[in-house]
Amino acid sequence: QSFSDKHNIRLTQYKVACSSRFVTELRAVLIGRQHCGKTSVINTILETRTEAEGDEDVKREGFIDGRRVSLVETPGWWKTFSLSDLSNLSKQQLVRRISLISPGPHAVLIVIRADSAFTDPDWRFLEEHLELLGPKVWTHTLVIFTRGDLIKPEDIEQRIQEEGSALKRLIEKCENKYHVFNNSNHHDQTQVKELFNKIEGIVKTSKGKHFNIDLEKVKEVNEQWEEIQTRANSRKSRVQKERSIVKEKAYVRR
Repeated sequence: QSFSDKHNIRLTQYKVACSSRFVTELRAVLIGRQHCGKTSVINTILETRTEAEGDEDVKREGFIDGRRVSLVETPGWWKTFSLSDLSNLSKQQLVRRISLISPGPHAVLIVIRADSAFTDPDWRFLEEHLELLGPKVWTHTLVIFTRGDLIKPEDIEQRIQEEGSALKRLIEKCENKYHVFNNSNHHDQTQVKELFNKIEGIVKTSKGKHFNIDLEKVKEVNEQWEEIQTRANSRKSRVQKERSIVKEKAYVRR
């Protein structure tokens, strides 16, 4: 190889190695069932306090080491859900929430309670909903185990290695990227730095690129959402009118 070729190779390697440092903002979306600790994870990362998971404050922002961090919490599903109960509504909510951090997230964080079973329905839900975003989404995905203080690290590892388990399939799909969080110690920023080192690894592997949101998909979902809202408002108006008529007739009879 000539000096010029070697120089170009080294320059390319340097750019890839430094690409994550050039990202001035880190954006991530959190996905998980109800009460899995998504809000608690955000509280610990941003050193803020929000008590309940819900529609309020779905997008929260802060600064870590001088870098802006944007986190979006997606709606959770209940532990007792059945796949037949999952309508297009949950998929629409997922896409709409992710579109809040345009032009796209650098990482998708799947939040799982370390002291709770991860079931086949949980896995099928995640697989179906995440692949709605495209096959490349898994390279940007990392699993966070919350309540890590309630279970030994070797027990988590044993659960992951359990042959044929839904959790093993998930971790393999995420290219063995996971992190254990101690939610009871919100002031421990060491675990936050370790998490961000892993997210930096995702950014570096992606050469500083975020996960691209399919704008056509967002447009389609927003149109479907508006249609659903219009139908819902129409039903609400009809029900209110019917109740008003019933009350009026009852008053006339009296």
